[in-house]
Amino acid sequence: MYKLLFLAAASVWSWAAPAQSVREVADARILSFEESAAPFTASEGSSLSVSGDHYKHGAHALRWQWSRAGARVRIESPVGYLSENPNPRETSVSTFVFWVYAPKALDGKLRFEFRKEGRTCAWFDYGLEFTGWRGAWVAFDRDMQGRPEEGMDELVVTAEGVERGELYFDHLILSSFQDVRHHTADFQAPFINAATTSHWLTLLQSWRNPMPALPAAVGEGERRDMATVERRLRELLLEGRKPMAMKTLRKRFDAYGIAENSDGTLRGKPIWFVRYAETYINLGHPDVGKLFNDNGQTLRKYNDFLFQVAVAHDAAADAAERAELERMYVLLTRHLLDQGFAAGSAQGTLHHLGYSMRNFYTAPVIMRDVLRRAGLEHDVQQAMEWFSGVGEVKLPPAEPGMDIDALNTSLVGRLASIVMLPDTPVKAAWLEAFSRWVDNGYKVTEGTGPCFKSDGTVFHHRRHYPAYAVDGFSGGAVNAVWLLSKTQFAVSAESHAVLKRALLEMRFYCNLRSFPLALSGRHPDGRGELVPWHYARLAVAGTPDGRGEIDPELAAAYLRVAKGKDAYTRLFAEKGFAPEPSPAGNRVYGYNASVSHRRADWLVTVAGHSRYLWSAEIYQGANHYGRYLTHGSMQLLADGDPVSAFGSGFRQEGWDWRHIPGTTALKIPMERMKADIRNVDTASGYEEMLLSDEAFAGGVSHRGRDGVFAMELHEHDKYNGSLRARKSWFFFDNRIVCMGSDIENKAEGGVHTTLFQNFLADAADPLVVNGEAVTQFPYRAELAGGAVLRDNLRNAYFVPKGRVVVSKSLQRSLDEETDAPTQNNFATAWIDHGSGSVSGGGYEYMLAVHASDEEAARYARELPYEVLRRDASAHILRDRPSGITGYALFAAGKVGEGLLESVSLPSLVMIGGDGEGLTVSAADPDLRFYEGPSDEVFDADGRRAERSVYSRKWIDNPSGESQLEVVIRGRWQSADDRPECRIEPAGENTALIFTCREGATREVNLIEMK
Repeated sequence: MYKLLFLAAASVWSWAAPAQSVREVADARILSFEESAAPFTASEGSSLSVSGDHYKHGAHALRWQWSRAGARVRIESPVGYLSENPNPRETSVSTFVFWVYAPKALDGKLRFEFRKEGRTCAWFDYGLEFTGWRGAWVAFDRDMQGRPEEGMDELVVTAEGVERGELYFDHLILSSFQDVRHHTADFQAPFINAATTSHWLTLLQSWRNPMPALPAAVGEGERRDMATVERRLRELLLEGRKPMAMKTLRKRFDAYGIAENSDGTLRGKPIWFVRYAETYINLGHPDVGKLFNDNGQTLRKYNDFLFQVAVAHDAAADAAERAELERMYVLLTRHLLDQGFAAGSAQGTLHHLGYSMRNFYTAPVIMRDVLRRAGLEHDVQQAMEWFSGVGEVKLPPAEPGMDIDALNTSLVGRLASIVMLPDTPVKAAWLEAFSRWVDNGYKVTEGTGPCFKSDGTVFHHRRHYPAYAVDGFSGGAVNAVWLLSKTQFAVSAESHAVLKRALLEMRFYCNLRSFPLALSGRHPDGRGELVPWHYARLAVAGTPDGRGEIDPELAAAYLRVAKGKDAYTRLFAEKGFAPEPSPAGNRVYGYNASVSHRRADWLVTVAGHSRYLWSAEIYQGANHYGRYLTHGSMQLLADGDPVSAFGSGFRQEGWDWRHIPGTTALKIPMERMKADIRNVDTASGYEEMLLSDEAFAGGVSHRGRDGVFAMELHEHDKYNGSLRARKSWFFFDNRIVCMGSDIENKAEGGVHTTLFQNFLADAADPLVVNGEAVTQFPYRAELAGGAVLRDNLRNAYFVPKGRVVVSKSLQRSLDEETDAPTQNNFATAWIDHGSGSVSGGGYEYMLAVHASDEEAARYARELPYEVLRRDASAHILRDRPSGITGYALFAAGKVGEGLLESVSLPSLVMIGGDGEGLTVSAADPDLRFYEGPSDEVFDADGRRAERSVYSRKWIDNPSGESQLEVVIRGRWQSADDRPECRIEPAGENTALIFTCREGATREVNLIEMK
């Protein structure tokens, strides 16, 4: 009978087929046909039966055979369509889900009609020119014709335009809620989600793009370059690969249970793209992706296995084994095509497909001759062309840039699909178009769009995202430059230089390889890091201008970050290259609201957020407690061998997410720190990426060595909109002076600014508190009049006044992904601003990185700086050793401190001299993606409503230009030509008018007019 399994939401059932055992999700709403054709009934001239020849769910499917035009099958059952989602936090829509198998392609179509009391309400047509499995998600309201109605009670399927045929149906869901963004069109149903612009889902549009003009012929030079690209690609794919043992390969192959039916078609274990598991979430089955994985059914594992077979075949010396591997590969390929991974098939949804498809594209390049002998080369090449979306490259780019996901997951696949073509003018045209597309991907972009920015940051999800940048570099960005280098298809010198800049900046804001936590996106686990081979591979692609065979800067950077012995280190040593010294200086990243300050082998990173740049990315199962990551965090990466996040005191286990160093935050129970993750609009999924309503967050660098960073902190109303602060940091050599003012809070809990939080490998590791070594554990001290501290990593903290709390304890926390309890021993110190209502709070302290005993003693006697102002309008500080004065100016107008008379905009300024002249550095930290008040929307209670960054109208706007007038005392003239600074007299003073943009530093050298 029709399977009505009214089971619990997480229930599963098992079925067995030859050489396999699969556990299936069981739900009464999923129509599967294990015992009979019910609830389907057939019209005259057609028949229904249950068959084990093909199946997508369970071990059987419904076979429909007909021999009369207009044959029909029907289901009389409540459809379950709802016009609105009953969950107000959901943006998914009522959707019809089904799978259909065709042993042979047919000329006609299927018409699906949904009826109510015999009257057709909604319908759509589905093409039949395919073989194998096809699946679809069809949204009732958006994708169907007619008008769906609640209470529909019948589905009628009619075969139109074909008098005789055979199809199989399985896995039908009459109505379920699916994410409105992710339905995907294909050859059979081109009308689905037709307006989408998501690069994952526009495969049909890309396929239909017209080919560019073809060259008349392919010359010898082109053939040689085509061969070079193919040889390099094959070399890249096989580099360092070791074949899997035949015993293991046989066992894994047998697990798929692939067998031929009597008609020559195949049957075997269903293969699923893991995102298809989202089909079941709103049916109450959130873990089907894990089920697919446990069953060995995921597309990613299948493709990876195909690649392993290809590697083994390439390495096989035994003729019998080679023949066996060829047979395996051919059957695996046929089965994958049969499962619907063929050209023109979308299977319902393909969003974020690329992560599962990398080796779908790689194995065929290695096995091209095998595919040709099996008569599969064309079908596989077409599938590669379809799923990679390479048709996009046919058209000239409409705008600069490329999504980092495309670099990561599509680039190599697109090139592979072209390499699989014969060496004809068509292939030449494809390669030229591909080169143009790749080249455009490296172009610098405006706004928060992907992905390369003028300051060397790399955007994804509308903010600088090193983890995705690394994936993009690994997946294709670096390799593409090398693959095409020194051929007519090479990228431009400009684009090559942009990628090089991004890599060199990454090795500046990381140390040695570790990402700072605030730059770790939704995975602040300390494991994120740059990848050394990126530097080596791009180095051997040559210099951007093509003059050098090896790029010396990249080679030197590689030798420092790799710290190993391999073919690249030997090559670079033979060529006379040596490791670069550790970078030193101060760099502001305006597009990330962060600053990196380096000396010796250490790095200090300060990070903020603004009305343009989100504070933290939080997903279900990722970064649940990270809301304070950019509340003015200050992380020191200075220790370990090599230097790393873990060597520098971080451990996720036991980490107190309320005490991220540098941040001003609220201490509430850890359980209350967990993010309330919502699907807030149709532009986003279940995620949290909150913006501030403040524009001031950024920095200025002075002569590339020292700097100032400042931000106006205002937490989002979703949690604690009453928390505010004005925060600043002044960087001079190993001295960082941190100041805060105007701290406000009305919420329950203790407000504090954290000095440090360091893991204790040994509970007896000493701290020094006001000159006394503390080895005892646990330990807690509350110091009312400030403090001088030295942490367990040799860093000194000087707090002139305020209530300081120092602790050595077993900290208990929660895992940022699983919420599981964690614990570890930590040393933590903070400035306590009070509990509950706080108004007008402030702080001041100095960090001396790796301070010597002499430095610590000297600074304890007399601090090496003078605070000139610390109020709502300005934080101003003069550094005594350098004579430089730094200004964090939260308001425009008169300043009157040092040489600075006034500024026309909230800004950051540094002024220093060398006895003969003056250097003035200035920045407008407001990115100015839009002007005027914040674009926040308020609810009925006057609170800022949560809205996704993707829904904002300004996200692709360029950074606006501003004219910042800085008036300094005295008469000065320019010592050099700086086009971004205009100098005008202002009475007895001098006006410097800086043209500012992108939060970047503007600097001018001056000499006094005598």
